[in-house]
Amino acid sequence: MKLNETTLPFLEVDCIQQFGQEKGKLIFEQAEKIYQELLNNADYRNNAAIQNHLQLKLFPTLAYYKALRGEGINQNEALEYVRNETHKAANVQKEEMKKLGSMPFAYTIYRLGVKKHMRKNFPDDGWTPEWVKCNGKEIHFNLHNCIYWELTKMYDCPELCCVYCENDDISFSGLLPKIRFERTGTLGNGSPYCDFHFLKVR
Repeated sequence: MKLNETTLPFLEVDCIQQFGQEKGKLIFEQAEKIYQELLNNADYRNNAAIQNHLQLKLFPTLAYYKALRGEGINQNEALEYVRNETHKAANVQKEEMKKLGSMPFAYTIYRLGVKKHMRKNFPDDGWTPEWVKCNGKEIHFNLHNCIYWELTKMYDCPELCCVYCENDDISFSGLLPKIRFERTGTLGNGSPYCDFHFLKVR
């Protein structure tokens, strides 16, 4: 798999636009190299959902960040470059969410499917959910472990985790006006868990 097959298919073009032909190409090629190394050493825990997360979402962003830092770009600037790329990907997901958000009985549909969706796409091998509420007014669960937090720490860039978390705010905003997403903290910003609240609006 190559970077242009992930959630960042626009990365090469954006690198060249941002840094110029020579440096942009160099940064992208280095990101591609790091990405391939991550794939070669990955532990997918015999789980297709985890493999999907790592190949398509987690590793592409991590590789780009490592490439930027390797070129001497400081942490804050590198995070901002990465943030710009991942926000573009999150906005694609937001448009997908709008399809559900515009449906009649959107909240009911979401509530009835959310636990099955979590079991399939966020399995216990990578996430530890605690279900707090799942009623006619609010869906609330906490994640006490998250593979994004785990691996960003393992690869010595825990500061990157917050960028992944920000994408939730963008993508889930597509559920408006029927469902409002709220949270108070994440593992990445120092909270004891990531809380997810989906509130029925109308």
